[in-house]
Amino acid sequence: MARGFARVDNPGNLVASKGVVGMAKAIRDGQTIAFGAYCFKLEFTPLAVVACSVAHPNDDAFGPILYTAGPNITGVLTKDGNGTAVRCEPGFQDAAVICRVQAGDGLSIAPGGFYVIFE
Repeated sequence: MARGFARVDNPGNLVASKGVVGMAKAIRDGQTIAFGAYCFKLEFTPLAVVACSVAHPNDDAFGPILYTAGPNITGVLTKDGNGTAVRCEPGFQDAAVICRVQAGDGLSIAPGGFYVIFE
């Protein structure tokens, strides 16, 4: 059994979790990113982080590709589609989920949100 999990809905809200102290949206240029990059503070240090999109009844297109990271995410987590650095704020650097798409700034979220498991 996983040590922890999180369910994040389409607006990017943490709606269910175990072992998660908190979630924060990542930042770029000192501003919170609305969609596509999520950082977690956990009750433990994870060895593995795995995320998957949640299907939505009205989802007739492919959702974003999800990337995960952890533990101890300091410095630049990734860059958005414009080349701007994306970071996790201090205190929320135990794990992260990045939702990548080809359009816009390269960050989005699946219509049904996502699940992430922390082990």
